[in-house]
Amino acid sequence: MKLESLTLEVRPRTPWEAMDLAVRLVMSHWRILLSSWMVTIFPLFIIINIILLKEYHIWAFILVWFLKPLYDRVPLFVLSRVIFAEKTTYKDVINAIPMLLKTGVISSLTLYRLDPGRAFGLPVRQLEALKGKRRKQRMNTLGRGTNNREVLFFILCFHLESLISIGLIGFLLMMLPTDMAIQGAETVFLNEEPGLLTNSLSMAFYFIVMMLVETLYVAGGFVLYLNRRIILEGWDIELVFRKLSARQTQLKAHLQTISTFLIGTTLFLFSCVLPHEVQAASQNSSTAYEVILPPINQTRLAPEESSQVINDIMDGPVFNRFKQTEILKYIGDKDKDKKNKKRNYLWLTDAMEAIGKTLAFIFEMGLWILVLTAIFLLVKYRDRLRIGFSRKSQSSTALPETLFGLDLREESLPEHVAEQALLLYQQQDYRAAMALLYRATLAYLVKNYQFDLKKGATEGDCLTLVTKKLSLPTQAELNYFVDLTRAWQLTAYAHRTVSEEEMKQLCLNWSRYYESNSNDDETLGQSSRGGLNE
Repeated sequence: MKLESLTLEVRPRTPWEAMDLAVRLVMSHWRILLSSWMVTIFPLFIIINIILLKEYHIWAFILVWFLKPLYDRVPLFVLSRVIFAEKTTYKDVINAIPMLLKTGVISSLTLYRLDPGRAFGLPVRQLEALKGKRRKQRMNTLGRGTNNREVLFFILCFHLESLISIGLIGFLLMMLPTDMAIQGAETVFLNEEPGLLTNSLSMAFYFIVMMLVETLYVAGGFVLYLNRRIILEGWDIELVFRKLSARQTQLKAHLQTISTFLIGTTLFLFSCVLPHEVQAASQNSSTAYEVILPPINQTRLAPEESSQVINDIMDGPVFNRFKQTEILKYIGDKDKDKKNKKRNYLWLTDAMEAIGKTLAFIFEMGLWILVLTAIFLLVKYRDRLRIGFSRKSQSSTALPETLFGLDLREESLPEHVAEQALLLYQQQDYRAAMALLYRATLAYLVKNYQFDLKKGATEGDCLTLVTKKLSLPTQAELNYFVDLTRAWQLTAYAHRTVSEEEMKQLCLNWSRYYESNSNDDETLGQSSRGGLNE
């Protein structure tokens, strides 16, 4: 690791400063970060939506959300290179994909999927490639004294993602006309079945928000991780020592150059002067070196005398100074004292262990209760969530035989409902004609759609069920049921007869939507013309 190439100012920071630095880091390198998302994660996002969005849009959203720990590895790879001033392109990111999927992928998607501090622990798995006990020890060391700031940063990012998503939906509704905006709001907030276009726009907005916020979240965890390493490993002190060492090496090189120059100059001058003195001394004495270095006049001592002199000096007062100090020292049983201390704290250890086991049991039971509750809610509201493999299913509740005075049994219906209803109308039995159309429509809906009628239901309940919860094939069929309900209520309760043209139109539309025989329209038309001629 080349600390000298770090583009960040290496110094200990508070967690808040580290989070702010993460924001600045993302703003400085946003181009390569976003391009890395587009070349690696966006294709996977497109594949998931092509496969699941049309039929199972909820599962598409869940799968995209579930794979977030897999996406986090891409921005972390980019950030780990740019802070060391390494040139990184989207091609480098594509080539690094096999390396990014080597360590900790399964554990990130299973055990640690719901860990709010996963961005803080991701560098340990991906960059340091630690596993098992070593990874746990490393995380304990890095997390000591952080006060769970990475969890707080996760909460901030979660709220930021929610606010941006709601803001984008609100902005889109504001840009639409009033009628379309009301319909869109009902689709979003009233659990109506959204269309393919609505689902596609929602997923596109979610991807944009996730790309921005998740990049910021990964950067925050990475900078908090770097800050802990700076504090624990003393990167700032090491950099200072390295700079001092470099300066000392450079100074030594300069001094060596200067000293070499001075020694060479001195030797040159000495070589120019020395031959004349040596020549003059050689003429006066046979030992020329004595002129330059005169001999020592003191005679050498014998080895025995030298040893005596050394002993006398060592026995002198200079080398024989003693100082006596008295201290109090406990000489009791140290092992016994340690055992007593351990016994004194043994009850506290047992109490903490019991409390820990109790909290672990409560937490485990709470998780099981949440899981069972979630399964119960999924089973209970599976129809609202559209969980299944078919749009149509048989009704779970048996159809009542009679409802507000109408016989709803299928065997009570004639073979050609529309013709019989028109015939009854021409015979001036208006209520029977309208009742035949209405109860035949209810029987058809119960048979072919998830249309559950309960005893005591009213026409208003049926209308609400069809318009709010039932997915009819076309809007025209939905409008027909509304018109038919209004005509039945006018005839049955207001005692007002619909016009002949309106009755004919209702019969024609019923034949078009609900009759299986394609020739019923022609037959009904002939019957209608015959009735009019009479």
